[in-house]
Amino acid sequence: MEQNNLFSLAGKTAVLTGAGGFFGRYFAEALLIAGAKVFLVDITEEKLNFLSDENRGRYKKIAVDLYDRKKAEDVYQEILDKNRIDILVNNAFDFSLKTGFNNESGKLDKATFEQLQASFESGIYWAVQATQKFGFAMKKQGQGSITNICSMYGVIAPSPDLYEGTDKFNPPGYSMAKAGLLQFTRYASSFLSPEVRVNAISPGAIPNTESQSYNAITNNDPVLQRLHKKILLKRMGHPNDLVGALIFLSSDSASYITGQNIIIDGGLTVT
Repeated sequence: MEQNNLFSLAGKTAVLTGAGGFFGRYFAEALLIAGAKVFLVDITEEKLNFLSDENRGRYKKIAVDLYDRKKAEDVYQEILDKNRIDILVNNAFDFSLKTGFNNESGKLDKATFEQLQASFESGIYWAVQATQKFGFAMKKQGQGSITNICSMYGVIAPSPDLYEGTDKFNPPGYSMAKAGLLQFTRYASSFLSPEVRVNAISPGAIPNTESQSYNAITNNDPVLQRLHKKILLKRMGHPNDLVGALIFLSSDSASYITGQNIIIDGGLTVT
């Protein structure tokens, strides 16, 4: 392969779930810049109105509530009926009160079955369902790449002192779901090999300071100030810090890598 084509996704088609979220918007742009065509999947089409007209024709917006499993199944099949899919990025997760985020009801002593169930469904099953559809289609066609977006909190636990005196909170279901997604990454890599590579990216402290969504946070929030002190590189992360690994894992340059997890956290988990 020529050196300048090592990270090219030209001629490939990707499916990106959670495309309208904080990470998803940057992932979508990066996949397009790398040359891929992209199916953008999120709960409403309004969440997907962020790309410039210059890329129109190289992406398609797909609005579907992934909690509606039958609808998601039908939508995925419709994509496969008319397209060869080479790349799947499982990025979707329900950051809301439903999964116990930023609310007293989500804490360890109060977390409900329903919150844990929603965490497992959005954090694990959504990726499983997409992998079942697209992963085995890729295996049949002889090639493909899947990247699961996990979290450093699937590897370590959040420190309780991060949240003291604030209304922010990272619920147990999130850590449990992301740890499960990491193990699913290994499991799927085993059963989809050798045709399909399955890997994970685990972001560290990359706060959403750019939108008014449920999981947004301000730059002067005490949680961020406390996290900052734990990061070896002495800065908070940004979704742009993730896109290099995503393009690498999606491209042929990672053709001998499967079942792996890349932690991108500025060194936070080292200590």
